Amino acid sequence: MKNIDTVSVPKTPQELERAIQRYRTSNLRGRELFCHWQAIRLAALAQAGTDGVGDQIPGDDSY
Repeated sequence: MKNIDTVSVPKTPQELERAIQRYRTSNLRGRELFCHWQAIRLAALAQAGTDGVGDQIPGDDSY
């Protein structure tokens, strides 16, 4: 079984998009599915911190 340490976290928006497409079309299950989801989530959160500075919704961080 894979864990998050063996699944690479996408670093660029293009890598993230490809990872999402692979995730959607894959036949993963259980822990492997979760590890890929977690890698995509970590990448999206990291990239969200660099995109659109100043375009934030007031109070968005309170949710």
